[in-house]
Amino acid sequence: MEKIILCRIAWMKYYEGSANIDIPRSGAKYIQKNKTGGEINTFKNRQNKVYAYFPNIGTPALINLDKNYLKGADLKGVTVVFCATHPTESGIRVVGWYKNATIYNEFKNSLSNKWGHVEALFKNVHLVPENDRVFHVPGTFGRSSLYYFSLHPERKALLEKLKLYIARKGEVASVSVKSKKKSGKGNAYQQDIEKRLKVEQEAISLAMEHYKNRYGKKFVKSVEPENKGWDLEVRTKQVKLNIEVKGLSGSHMNVELTPNEFYAFNKCSNNYHLFVANGVLTRKPVLRVFKFQSKGKMWVANDKSILRIAIRRSAVLNLK
Repeated sequence: MEKIILCRIAWMKYYEGSANIDIPRSGAKYIQKNKTGGEINTFKNRQNKVYAYFPNIGTPALINLDKNYLKGADLKGVTVVFCATHPTESGIRVVGWYKNATIYNEFKNSLSNKWGHVEALFKNVHLVPENDRVFHVPGTFGRSSLYYFSLHPERKALLEKLKLYIARKGEVASVSVKSKKKSGKGNAYQQDIEKRLKVEQEAISLAMEHYKNRYGKKFVKSVEPENKGWDLEVRTKQVKLNIEVKGLSGSHMNVELTPNEFYAFNKCSNNYHLFVANGVLTRKPVLRVFKFQSKGKMWVANDKSILRIAIRRSAVLNLK
């Protein structure tokens, strides 16, 4: 019997401790009130090890992972898959995992040089980037924060898909760029109109591929001609996203929004993304997806970048 267990925790970006850009989000009353919890350091490297906490669990039922388990012993060689409810799009998703982990027979405190319920080597850990968390585990958790596949043989298909997903390290289909031309690292704004249009279209292509890989081709469409204040929309039963796309040929991050675009951006909606692609005409463009975070009132990207916003005034002049 393969030793694999699901654990439901709060949703965070990095799980490296409490920070102003990574507040845990959960339906648990304690986390909602205190903005912290036992799982906030789940993926923090602590001297090449990681330690995890099973919310509201005293002693895990390790017999459910190994029928030969000896009571009172720690259990080694376990794959612990951490899951969380997406804070805006709903649905429980895989956020990361420990492979070859050890689950303690009882909760440990820091006095024992261990902590929580689980430990693993940092090299055996994988945290799925927030924007790539697309693997759903529907119909799993009940009131408990743990889910044992051994108790649910009817979910064999889900288990097999999950094992394949882990083997592929949570890989989302990679984005390819047709052009292989290199660009300089100077000012990102293009004076050449033809090149600027090419950059914009390549950025749209990158964004379309990014969201199609995550939500499915039929759910992503361009609304550029409609002048809504954003370029793409994602519409599924659970997800509604408005995405403004900006493309830059260089590595410097500097974009401008039209009044219509800024109006949509300034609403600070949870379903609005600012997708910025740097170096779109190079082999390896850098993609950032900025989302608004109410805590601190800031726009934060998947790589922890924070937007600095400079508002400018302008005027349009013509003859009477």
